[in-house]
Amino acid sequence: MRVTKPDWIEHSVGEKKGRCPIYSISVHPDGTRIATGGLDSKIKIWSTLPILDEDAEKDEANHKLLCTMAAHTGPVLTVRWAHHGRFLASGSDDSVCMIWGIDPEGAGRLWGSEEVNHESWKALTRLVGHVADVVDLAWSRDDSMLASVGLDSKVWIWDGNTFERLRKLDLHQGFVKGVCWDPVGNFLATQSDDKTVKIWNTEDWSLIQTISEPFKTSPQSTFFRRLSWSPDGAFIAASNAMNGPVFVAAVIDRENWNSDISFVGHENTIQVAAFNPRLFFRKEDTPARATASCMLALGANDFSISIWRNVLHKPLVVLKEVFGRDLLDMCWSNDGYNLYACSADGSICAVSFDPTEFPELGKPELTQQILDEYEYKPKRGLARAVSTQPPLSVTNSFGPSSSASATVNVLQPRKKGSSSRRVDLSNPASNSRSLQPPARDPFAAPIQEFGGSIGHQASTAQMFEDARNAFSAAAANGGSPTAGLKRKAVFAEDESRAVRGRLMGTTQSDNSPIEVLRAPRVAISAGPPSRGRTLPVPQIQSVVRAALLPSEGTSHFQAQNAKTQDELTKISFSKDGQGQWVDYLPSPALYLAITSKMSAVATEDGVVTIYSPAGRRLSSLKLDSLVFELQATRDKLCIVTSDCQIRVIDVKSGKALFPAASLSHLLKHPSTSVDLEILKCQLCPNGVPIIVTSSPAAYAYDASMPEWITISTSHQISSSPLGSSSIGIVGEVENTVKSLWKGKKRDDGGEWWTESMTMSHYETRINAAVLLDSKEEYQSFVSEYIKYLGNEGFLDRTEEVLKELIGPIYRTTNPREWDDTIVGLNKRNVAQALVGYLSQTKQGGELAREYAGLLARLNGDGW
Repeated sequence: MRVTKPDWIEHSVGEKKGRCPIYSISVHPDGTRIATGGLDSKIKIWSTLPILDEDAEKDEANHKLLCTMAAHTGPVLTVRWAHHGRFLASGSDDSVCMIWGIDPEGAGRLWGSEEVNHESWKALTRLVGHVADVVDLAWSRDDSMLASVGLDSKVWIWDGNTFERLRKLDLHQGFVKGVCWDPVGNFLATQSDDKTVKIWNTEDWSLIQTISEPFKTSPQSTFFRRLSWSPDGAFIAASNAMNGPVFVAAVIDRENWNSDISFVGHENTIQVAAFNPRLFFRKEDTPARATASCMLALGANDFSISIWRNVLHKPLVVLKEVFGRDLLDMCWSNDGYNLYACSADGSICAVSFDPTEFPELGKPELTQQILDEYEYKPKRGLARAVSTQPPLSVTNSFGPSSSASATVNVLQPRKKGSSSRRVDLSNPASNSRSLQPPARDPFAAPIQEFGGSIGHQASTAQMFEDARNAFSAAAANGGSPTAGLKRKAVFAEDESRAVRGRLMGTTQSDNSPIEVLRAPRVAISAGPPSRGRTLPVPQIQSVVRAALLPSEGTSHFQAQNAKTQDELTKISFSKDGQGQWVDYLPSPALYLAITSKMSAVATEDGVVTIYSPAGRRLSSLKLDSLVFELQATRDKLCIVTSDCQIRVIDVKSGKALFPAASLSHLLKHPSTSVDLEILKCQLCPNGVPIIVTSSPAAYAYDASMPEWITISTSHQISSSPLGSSSIGIVGEVENTVKSLWKGKKRDDGGEWWTESMTMSHYETRINAAVLLDSKEEYQSFVSEYIKYLGNEGFLDRTEEVLKELIGPIYRTTNPREWDDTIVGLNKRNVAQALVGYLSQTKQGGELAREYAGLLARLNGDGW
């Protein structure tokens, strides 16, 4: 066994280019490359050759980073290769899933960077359905379906052929953080923060079983609950389970969905379970379901990895302190010999086994033989059956490059003593791109079930050849890969032909190529130097798009920027595929924002134009700086400009919620001269903006002060004994800051340190919940706070809280201003509930009786 931690694999953010968390990792079916997704909102594809071969790592002829993809606008939380290896699926904090395909002729230097893509993976289509972070993805074994889960508590099922939405499953009552398919094909398993694993029938999507017993006391502190189904289909390994006070991975049996067995040994929460895709058989046994055994890897928040065989009572190996922070994802190569894992500390590791260490490893075809014993016949066919019509209507494609060579160099392991380090695996007869569409679906080759290392070169070559055929077909049809002969959706170029009625007819297009035209031409003054630093503004793109959240409708908002200064920018709005209105602006668009109540566009001339749903211009704001960020929620619009000013506009009333406020001081490091970055800007429904900086820290603007209020800081995370919260917006912000933090927990800070840090964290959470109008979080935080105060005997603080909630109990000639509600709740009702909690604490009983009597008199006599 060999453990490798390549320090050259990293994702980074900010000017210092420090490591940031790698949330997900997936190895290509042929084993030659891995994909990683990180906090920097990027997907990176790396060659496994320099990871597994020390000599190859030292040889500069072997490329390490093969491709960087940056189409997501939020951290990439999950990446998953399809089993046939031609598609990569990704899910992000931006609520979008994306499907990527390889362009064999699109490699080259990245725009504005010294980085070079030796391969080009293009965004083929966006899967829009979730309204919150997409946390996990899983392809069915035959790639006929793709499942996605997220923090909106929903499970979406997508067609693996057309990528249309097939079904939404919404019976979970908490964030859904893990998903896996039954390799037989009959079931889907999902795991959620509602402390259940649910089993779904893939024929009618009915709920078969809910398993909750192993998870009743499981913590909600893990960012993921990645579960895995054994390759023989016999059982599921579910993470984040508890056996009394012990952290375990629960084993859920397929026969009756019992969970009586568990894997025990980790010292903290198990976050990831991953089965080796190959089965094991003893040499003296005849291969059958009864004689098959499995290998399982578990990753936990104790920074360790354990590897098990289900026929043994102890782990085969335990790798301790592999990472410096939580382990977030793991995957096995299809040959069964290599395990890859990634961590929040920004690194990955590879655990490689020699074939002599796995003498009982079964051949790939034996897995299918075992699964056939279930005699399950799915109603749906394979995703890539040969068809006369190409299957995928691709959106957001970029089109093939016409300048690159048709010869593609594909990486392969370098043999010692050989001078050849890279071999051209493409078809030697194909030295020029065909201009004729293929006679069949170019992605219709047989799925390679469990490819081994012997077939790496052939598998990779086939993938490039299939992709070349697809892009060649697209070039012939003027479209994108697998778009085939379908009619291409474009905006009407001849406006004179459009029917002029109540609507300005136009057709919504998501297929137009997007290219960067230039940097912003106009450098609008960012104000006097005393204001602070200047934030960067986006480059001018040929097309800028925004879409309504699926829960609000199917409207699309688009800006088509002119390539020359003399032409106008076309703004168009469509609903349900039907054009509603168009407008023309004299300056290129930088940002778009859309809700069901309004839409807005920020342009290069420093103007933000706001439209009603019917297309009326509600306002055109002339700002003194270009827009850095544009966010919209309901009828509120948040504008952050490059001079570090923030505004929130209430579009309904046509008024600003507060005067333009500076955030430049949030971007100054308290102890160094290093400038901080804005990593996230979020607008709450009540109009309160949230800024997350690379400090890391999070702030919300309180217009009543008016000042920025601290929600979460690295000091709080490092010092507070409290665990993570995942109820609502405050918990989400805390988890974001925690994912950015790279330090270690503080064990002890002195006298009364634990008590002080606990109470201050509760108080910060309560204030944040009130400011952000998060009712459920306020109720949870304030009740936990009162229980803690009562049990620890801090009765002075307890009495202050109750007095503030009860308010004035006497009438005076000069009555003070007092609001009897908080986050929409009656304050005295809240006090009544807290008195009930206080009465059950160790030292708060007497105080609870005193205030229970006072509340009874107030409620009985009135004023």
